[in-house]
Amino acid sequence: MAVRTVLTTNTLEEFRTTFNSLSTTDIGDPAGLNTTAQTIVAAINELDGQVTASGFILQDESSTQQTINSGNILNVVGSSGISAVVSATDTLTISLAGSIYPDHIGAKHNTTSGTYTNLTVTVASKTSAHIYQGTGSGSGFKIDDVEGPFLELKPGNTYRFDQADSSNSGHPLLFYYDPAKTTIFSTGVTTNGTPGSAGAYTQIAVADTTPQILYYQCSSHAYMGNRAGINSKVLQDVSFVDSTGTAVTYASNAFAIAQAVALG
Repeated sequence: MAVRTVLTTNTLEEFRTTFNSLSTTDIGDPAGLNTTAQTIVAAINELDGQVTASGFILQDESSTQQTINSGNILNVVGSSGISAVVSATDTLTISLAGSIYPDHIGAKHNTTSGTYTNLTVTVASKTSAHIYQGTGSGSGFKIDDVEGPFLELKPGNTYRFDQADSSNSGHPLLFYYDPAKTTIFSTGVTTNGTPGSAGAYTQIAVADTTPQILYYQCSSHAYMGNRAGINSKVLQDVSFVDSTGTAVTYASNAFAIAQAVALG
């Protein structure tokens, strides 16, 4: 029987055409069907013994390998913010959601034209993912489609909280020293337009003098936002504990100064 050569990249049609191109050196003269059942079976058996598939090897970043043999199934599993879908066209599509950090946003700094970072704000009903579910308003802010995330802001950067989406109507976003909104923080904070309308936003320019802890909240409703951490030089509400977790009380600033003067 004549040798047939196929590649692992050949299509099924190319495979069929190659092995259907019989000649007199195979099982007889196909034009005159000068063959027998025995020679046909013999040819099929020879074909079955010569066609093989070797599979391939998967390797991850730690050089761990797994051999995928012919007939094995490679199972691709999605995760939070990542989907894996096989379509009818034999295509595996792996997609990332708008955000893959469900509780924390801090990867972007001054990304819009090098002048500010744009964060899209929407309002939706709270779920268990919101730190203040069951407290205050039943609605909460979503930042870049993440529900009530903790924000990490960096000094020297400006952040624009875009409230153009209609769900923001009646929910102005501002900054406060505490989650209950006892005292507003306004240094470096500017607002524009009406929340829920085109062009509406609240913007904060973060500096070394910005407090290390702020809270973004709705000025009209309670506990819709969360905390923002800033790596600045200004501390507030600081407490101290010893190695056992027991609170340690230090003298007041006035007393400490007086003591230092008295002791020289």
